[in-house]
Amino acid sequence: MACLLPHCLILHIPKTGSDWVRAACYEAVEGPITEIGDWHCDLQTAKQIMLDKGLEIPLIGTFVRNPLDWYRSAWLYWKETERFPRQEDEPKVESEDFERFVRNCMAVEPQGYLSTLYERFTGTMPGEVSVIGKQENLVNDLVRLLKLAGEVFDERKLRTVKAQNVGGFKTDIAFPGYTYDLAREVIQFESRAIERYGYVS
Repeated sequence: MACLLPHCLILHIPKTGSDWVRAACYEAVEGPITEIGDWHCDLQTAKQIMLDKGLEIPLIGTFVRNPLDWYRSAWLYWKETERFPRQEDEPKVESEDFERFVRNCMAVEPQGYLSTLYERFTGTMPGEVSVIGKQENLVNDLVRLLKLAGEVFDERKLRTVKAQNVGGFKTDIAFPGYTYDLAREVIQFESRAIERYGYVS
């Protein structure tokens, strides 16, 4: 679900720190917080819900993650919970084998599985979402988003909220690691996301 705060709307992309963002907002932001839409409600759905309710669309923010890390996190999450962050009507990509999982994603969406997913939340044109933070700088980027929106919040409380739903720590499941070739292919495959969100090495 997207979080509607007094002055901004935060969209939650799967496996980019959204559980922590939600917890931090509830802990630190003053004023009402309303969750809108279904599980991981995307940009167009959230905007339509607000328009249908006669609400003005506020500043919108969301968070992304380095594709190499996202695939690792999504696979570990599935291994630990048997849940994968996709809609029920979307093709199944899950696999016990990490490389097969990644290649399943490549087969489902040749233009970039994660790049396409991100665009459902960030839009395809500049400015559709005002603030796109990074999971790698989650705390500081959420603080920046809230300040830009003019939210009243306790920054000290926000910074003390513990990590949420971190993959790979709940069980003894080990991540097998990327091979050189697989990492190179992911970087090429997800070049749209890597270039757009500044993950170019």
